[in-house]
Amino acid sequence: MRRYFYTPLFFLFFTLTPLFSFDFDVKVPLDDTGFWGAHYDVPQYSAVAILAYAMYEGSESRIGKTAWQSLDAGLMSQVFSEGIKATMGRNRPRDALSPDEWFEGGKSFPSGHVSGMTALVTPFIFEYQAENPWVHLLWALPLYQMIGRVKAQAHWQSDVVAGAVIGVTSGYWATQRKTPFLLYFNEGNAFVGFKTSF
Repeated sequence: MRRYFYTPLFFLFFTLTPLFSFDFDVKVPLDDTGFWGAHYDVPQYSAVAILAYAMYEGSESRIGKTAWQSLDAGLMSQVFSEGIKATMGRNRPRDALSPDEWFEGGKSFPSGHVSGMTALVTPFIFEYQAENPWVHLLWALPLYQMIGRVKAQAHWQSDVVAGAVIGVTSGYWATQRKTPFLLYFNEGNAFVGFKTSF
């Protein structure tokens, strides 16, 4: 298991490396249409699809349990992100003159869209990477979110990097739990699902 932890570390390395460059947080020209315009909806549609599949599959199968872990991770990432946003109060690029406007009631740091999307895909990558390396293509979804949110002037570059870190951390935590937290209070700690009940 330990050796498979390296790929998310590489993902984080390539997203964190620009932090060490000068002028990392810059406002980019607004581009919130066409291909990049879907960044608002991708995490929500993904969460709904995973929830529907988790309800259908149940938690007794491998993929069903992974789907529930993914939902755990997504929920935890949003709790962390919203708590940090309320504390840091950073203004979004579209509302700010510079990236140094902290503690002013803004909601830029960190990116909840990025943390949520990264958290949703991480459990699937951790679970299936050993036998199917193609699962790493799922990293394209949070990467798309990162670029789309910056292009929409909704977040600074460091906001989306922080969101990715929160997402990977949440996803990793969810995979370490024997029982998905969302099912923890369920009798027997398992959810049968519609597939099994029919």
